[in-house]
Amino acid sequence: MIKINRNNFAIYFSISIIVLLTIIFTALESTFLSYANISNLLSDTAPLMIMAAGMTPILLLGSIDLSVGSMCSVANVMALSIIMQFKESGMPIPLIMLIAFCSTLIFSVGAGILLGLIHVKLKIPSFIASLAFLSIWSSVALLISNAPVSIPKKLWGTIEWYKWSIGPLGLPLILSLTLIFIYYIFLTRTSFGKGIYAIGGNERAARIAGIQVDKIKIAVFAINGFCASFGAILLMAKAKSSAPTVGESFTLMVISAVVLGGTALIGGKGNILNTILGVFTVAMIKNGMNIVGVDVFWQKIVFGAIILIAIAINTDRSSRSFIVK
Repeated sequence: MIKINRNNFAIYFSISIIVLLTIIFTALESTFLSYANISNLLSDTAPLMIMAAGMTPILLLGSIDLSVGSMCSVANVMALSIIMQFKESGMPIPLIMLIAFCSTLIFSVGAGILLGLIHVKLKIPSFIASLAFLSIWSSVALLISNAPVSIPKKLWGTIEWYKWSIGPLGLPLILSLTLIFIYYIFLTRTSFGKGIYAIGGNERAARIAGIQVDKIKIAVFAINGFCASFGAILLMAKAKSSAPTVGESFTLMVISAVVLGGTALIGGKGNILNTILGVFTVAMIKNGMNIVGVDVFWQKIVFGAIILIAIAINTDRSSRSFIVK
């Protein structure tokens, strides 16, 4: 018999939601479990999964990054903007793709490092620092491109890789799962990962124990920037276009997915593999609500409620060390 305690209740909560919603959405719309919709669901999951992978260690630290969505928007328009600069250059398509994607990823890693430095060196809470960057990156995205831009047909070769698949599993989802498993190994088998859990559990004790708290925090924010940018590139490849507001809805969905995977917002507790379950829960809710025609504003209300419920489930209020950060 499986014992359900507070540490794994969030996981069973997510599984229950998936089962319940599958029944409800199938009853409301018979095409919900069709091969086409499942393939579409798995395809749409990849960007969210990569961004959730980056956010999980942030929450494990007891921190948060509210700028992940706006960073995604910047990377999305930046990648296509760089591609468009070479549309008449005659350069090989693979080289154009390499330049655009590498430049975007490097910029996003730098943005993550900058946020981490401001957080740890200036002692500004991550909530406040990332809230400021949310505004900054949202504006930068609009300065780069104030309207959606489509990829010219002759440059479609830069995103053809997005269509590669093995059955219903597309390359983007395979890349996402691979990244999560690699990150899982780092979090569970290296001093870097163990340091993240130690900092989230008790930062003061971690410093006394000689753990390089500041360096680990900055590295985690840098990785989160990389993941936000990677997700943005996948979104651009799927839509064959970019938009300066494409990441707006992702901040809420990313945090929902990580929390539904059992990661505590107060830090120190969670498993990045469980984030996969949280991602599929969120993706199924979004996909199902789109199929049955639920208004996008009601969808945001649903995700907000999910976060509150998941936090309530994950929070151990009986602990004397419980602190609302």
